Amino acid sequence: MEDATLAAVEYQALYRKYRPQSFDKVIGQDHVSTTLVREVAEGRVAHAYLFAGPRGTGKTTSARILAKALNCQVSPGTGVPCNECNSCVSISTGSSFDVTELDAASHNSVDDIREIRVSVTTVAAQGGKRVFILDEAHMLSKAAGNALLKTLEEPPDHVHFVLATTEPYKLLDTIRSRSQRFDFHPVTVEQLTTHLGSIAKLESFEVHDDALTLVARHAKGSVRDALSLLEQVAALGEGVVNPAGVNRALGLADRDIYMNLGHAIAESDAKAVLEMVAGLAADGVDFRRFVAEAIAFFRGVFLVQFAPNVDEIVDETAGTIADWRDVATTMSPADVTRSIDLLSDGLMRLREGREERLMTEMTLLKVVRPELAVDASSLGARMEKLEQRVNRVARDLKEQGSASPGQRPVGKAAVVSSADASAKAHDTPVAADESEETPVDEATPVVSSEVSVTLVDVERNWPALMAQVRDELGLRREALLREARPGRVDGSTVYFYIASHLGFHLQQLQEDTRVAGVIAEQARSLLGADITVSFVAEPDGAPRVAADVAADEPLPRKEDLVVAETANDDVVALVEDILGGEVIEESAPAD
Repeated sequence: MEDATLAAVEYQALYRKYRPQSFDKVIGQDHVSTTLVREVAEGRVAHAYLFAGPRGTGKTTSARILAKALNCQVSPGTGVPCNECNSCVSISTGSSFDVTELDAASHNSVDDIREIRVSVTTVAAQGGKRVFILDEAHMLSKAAGNALLKTLEEPPDHVHFVLATTEPYKLLDTIRSRSQRFDFHPVTVEQLTTHLGSIAKLESFEVHDDALTLVARHAKGSVRDALSLLEQVAALGEGVVNPAGVNRALGLADRDIYMNLGHAIAESDAKAVLEMVAGLAADGVDFRRFVAEAIAFFRGVFLVQFAPNVDEIVDETAGTIADWRDVATTMSPADVTRSIDLLSDGLMRLREGREERLMTEMTLLKVVRPELAVDASSLGARMEKLEQRVNRVARDLKEQGSASPGQRPVGKAAVVSSADASAKAHDTPVAADESEETPVDEATPVVSSEVSVTLVDVERNWPALMAQVRDELGLRREALLREARPGRVDGSTVYFYIASHLGFHLQQLQEDTRVAGVIAEQARSLLGADITVSFVAEPDGAPRVAADVAADEPLPRKEDLVVAETANDDVVALVEDILGGEVIEESAPAD
């Protein structure tokens, strides 16, 4: 019983037990350690230092090591404390009279600074240097900071000040200018993982590499936070440190969840995200952490889409970057940025203390179903989907025009004559000359310079041609081209008429050779022939419709037309599907 009590009293947290005692043990801060060792060895130690950086990066530890290096009795002037002499041991245990550590958060008044000014006049107890360490120095009041200025600028030769802070910008400019500043950097994931592995080995923990990487990543560069989390996970798993234990300790979701979320957004799968939230709630996942991690994940996806060398600009593992690349292939950049915006808004609502599960469900539904949101990015996503459908229809028209040049393009809601429909149903030829034709491969358009192109062919395919060239020409050229119409055909040259009062449009189209080139290229696949495009002013009295339409091909009678089986004429259903509309039946007003 007494042994157990003694062990409990002597137990130290891992970050205290494995606190570095020399500069070579401080990880991730080589630029600071090397400079301080050299200054001590050369006798060029500054009278005041300012150590700035995030928490848990070694600021206070480095200050203590500097104090030991200045007062070491075995190896003075080397910058490497022995950690065995009375001076080093007393500084390590916090019992040295020559090293004074003050928490500026609780010693921030003028009276506290007055006591420091009195203390600096006394000599060191062991004949060395006196070192004053002010932790959280940014908490000093303005009056206290001004009271410290004179002492900080001209202290006695045996006195050195070290100010440690996480927020250096809050310090007075006059204090910063009187100190030699060192910026401590967050420790990288790779360095933290290696350090955690060595300590886990000393503590006889059974660890998984993925778990150590996860701990290091969530420590955000802080060695102290990493060791505290390692200790917590090891206690939870009875000496076993695995990814599941880390997720349980932090309330995190598995890494695969974020990949599944990305695929659900790409597929607009609302059911999948609702099931995902239900599973997270059952596992006790912290929804705030989940949404924050989702934002970080889609940030990585965004970086992958715009930075091919993403592995050089982020501190992440190869597996995480591979997950980003996988999701980046299924989501457009617009969807990624929209997801980040909506998740950020959802995280703000969660931090306001609202019902977490409901807020998470609503946020994810808005992400996967843009029609539920009314912000500009969601409206843009809906328009993008509509454009994709239009492009698919345009491609279908292009393929049909390539397979049968010179004939009217057939869409989803096309009409056919009843005689042709009857012949197809009974699998009988309509005419003898049609049965003797050689079938043409639909996947390979036939292009020949000998094919005669008529004005009827051009007028018939002009709407489809306009739809195909719209994306390539852009909005400005499309606006100019809308004022043109097929006018006449002379051999392989197609003349497009521009109204005589639109001189500017005619000049722009004649000077811009790209417009004629794109039209000729697209007409090649639709008409099956090479043409030359020319824009001219419309002659007076030019007919609006070709005169040889009736002579070229007789139009079917209205009573002979039937709707194709594949037609989808339910316009209401199409509007509901694309724009997310809802049919509301208006009741008749009461008399």
